[in-house]
Amino acid sequence: MGLHRRILVVDDERSVLLVTHRTLVRLGDGYEVVAAQNGREALDRIREAPFDLVITDLRMPEMDGVALTEAIRELCPDTIVIWMTAYGCGSLMDAAARLMVYGCLEKPVEVAEILRMARKALGSTEGREPAVG
Repeated sequence: MGLHRRILVVDDERSVLLVTHRTLVRLGDGYEVVAAQNGREALDRIREAPFDLVITDLRMPEMDGVALTEAIRELCPDTIVIWMTAYGCGSLMDAAARLMVYGCLEKPVEVAEILRMARKALGSTEGREPAVG
């Protein structure tokens, strides 16, 4: 049996959450993909069992993606985090570096880009260029 990797997708927009979840399920049987609609639900899931990768939206009610990432760093410092935002990644570089964020995807995100970055983040051989911030 191959390596089992756990991925958590967090987004308050149901349509984005569903598309991202369905996209990541295409990675195959070695991956468990879990969805959460907000930061608090995501933290509950992380407390139940750690994840290898968390892909989170940044602008969400109650707890935004930066606060979620800070909490993840306290609970599971080795978890890989990728941010998604419709507001541009450029202004987030300082926070991303401080929180050791793997990369930032700008919405609308292409399905191929989600798969490429997730595979690369989890150590797949696909993709040669560094993750974009």
